[in-house]
Amino acid sequence: MTDDAQRWKDKYLESLEQQEALERRWEARLDLLRRGLVRSTLAAEGSDKAVDACMKEMREVIRGDNLDTALAGLIPRLEKAVLDSEQRRETRLGQVSTALSALVQQLQHLPLPSDVGKPLKKFAKQLDERVGQAREMPLLLSELSNLQGRALLALRTQAPPSGPGLLQRLFGSRDSEAPAAAPVTPAPALTLAPSTEPQSQSEPESAPAPEAAPAPIDPPPVAPPVSATAGTGDVHPVLKPPMADDMASVPAPAETVPAPPEAMSASPMPSVPPLPVSPPVSPPSTANEEMSDAPLDDGPYALPYAVEPPYSSVAAPIEQTLLGLLDDLTLPERYKTQALAMRERVASGLNWYELIPVLDDLAVLMLAINDSGQHEFEAYLQQLNGRLETFQSQLQAASSGHADHRSASRQLDHRLREQVDGLQSSVQDVNDLASLRSLLDNRLEGLLTTLDEHCHARDQREQALAGRLQGLAERVAAMEQEALDVRGHLEEQRQKALIDSLTGLPNRAAWSERLEHDVQAWQATGEPLCLAILDLDHFKRINDSYGHLAGDKVLKIVTNVLRTRLRGRDFIARFGGEEFVLLLPGSALAAGRASSDDLRAAVEACPFHFKGERVTVTVSIGISAFQTGDLAEAVLKRADQALYRAKAQGRNQVQTDR
Repeated sequence: MTDDAQRWKDKYLESLEQQEALERRWEARLDLLRRGLVRSTLAAEGSDKAVDACMKEMREVIRGDNLDTALAGLIPRLEKAVLDSEQRRETRLGQVSTALSALVQQLQHLPLPSDVGKPLKKFAKQLDERVGQAREMPLLLSELSNLQGRALLALRTQAPPSGPGLLQRLFGSRDSEAPAAAPVTPAPALTLAPSTEPQSQSEPESAPAPEAAPAPIDPPPVAPPVSATAGTGDVHPVLKPPMADDMASVPAPAETVPAPPEAMSASPMPSVPPLPVSPPVSPPSTANEEMSDAPLDDGPYALPYAVEPPYSSVAAPIEQTLLGLLDDLTLPERYKTQALAMRERVASGLNWYELIPVLDDLAVLMLAINDSGQHEFEAYLQQLNGRLETFQSQLQAASSGHADHRSASRQLDHRLREQVDGLQSSVQDVNDLASLRSLLDNRLEGLLTTLDEHCHARDQREQALAGRLQGLAERVAAMEQEALDVRGHLEEQRQKALIDSLTGLPNRAAWSERLEHDVQAWQATGEPLCLAILDLDHFKRINDSYGHLAGDKVLKIVTNVLRTRLRGRDFIARFGGEEFVLLLPGSALAAGRASSDDLRAAVEACPFHFKGERVTVTVSIGISAFQTGDLAEAVLKRADQALYRAKAQGRNQVQTDR
């Protein structure tokens, strides 16, 4: 076997081994995916019957061999089942929200003291935002149970209302019935439970019954049912949250026919029918209570709740953002059709399950546009190279034309010399005047012909050279304009790359440029220059306790506070995370420390709060001044060490390197 055959055989065997290794790897990956899908389907069971059926079918499909065909038919049904389940879940959440809102309204109608009414009012304001989160539901019910218990306790401790007794209200005179017949505005009613005590023997056995006994009136669904035992004087409200299904099936109150007087007088009265009671009047709140009742969780310093809203509440901003992004993209012609189709998908409405594919397609489109931009830049460079080659060829042609001009000049000089030399020799040989005249005419004619030919050739060369120079001038002007456009675009992109996207401050790259510039100015002029490092204290606790949205808002507000308190020549940048760096040109160390302490106090004074609770945000600062012979790295290191001392000594302070 030859060497080439052996080499090809070895390559073939090596390729077979690689193919077998790849097949084993893909088999292992496929097995892992199958196991992961099976466990995912088991974890997703219990939320919806249709989804459970699809999950069970998926497990059977995964265990089989015909994955492609079975999954192609199953996935559309699974998507539909998941979408229907999501819609039903949102409907249930809406019903639960309605029921809880009705219950909170019932509690708010009760005559509660301010220490119970204010938390209840705050709870009612947060209810719509938090009820859409399944994980918030246990916490909501716990808070509502606590508030309800406090309301019950407050009602138990209140004094019983003064007024006529129970039997006096039932069997009073006709004069007392007149005001009772006045129309009563719909309000919460008290349902009085039947008395368990026997009727007093001192009452007359044949008490005259009223002519028209009032019919029992059921309390409206929005009123809290409150039960009270006759004779005890204690009111025990019993509040039960109405369920969504029960609320839909509550029958209308039926009118009951009053019993005849004979029936009422013949048998003892075992119970008292429900009577409408006028609504309690809440005590008027003072101006101070109104001010203290104002929502503390509103305003620019309120930290956002770290809960995930339902898609219905964020769908509109997401769709508007995506549509704005698609409109702002500068698309090549070949991608416009794809972008238009994506825009129609977004404009027609999305859900959680359709949003992910749209974002994937948008990411692919952005990468394609980026690649297209790179290809366009490469094409521009190739076109520029072609133009430079043309420019070089034109210059070579101009150079060769100049060489031809010099050659033609030398040739003219040579021919003129020949003509003059011939004329001189011919004149010496002529003996008579007529021959001399004829000879001179011939020689002069030859000289004129030579000069005419030279001038004509020179004019042609100059015209060609002028055309080439005109073309070169036009090309140079076009290249200069394109270079200006490219330079402006690159400068715009460079400026964008120097800005921090979250805070709008210069980023670390911009800081490096400005630091180099200010250090050179300090070395040239000797003007004082200070460098400070600012770090927010316990910023990780804010992210962990209130969420990253709250942390981002803190960074934005602190950025605005710092920026508004700096001089025009000062420079601040975000160094990374919760760290900021500051340059103070023209400030000695004492002045720089005073300015830094003003910044620290301004940050501490920011009234951050979360759900009405005060959140204190402070900053620690280390500052150092440039000294003769210092490098920027050394000054930055000293400021960093001063910052560590500020942290170690209790935070929320300014420390210098001296």
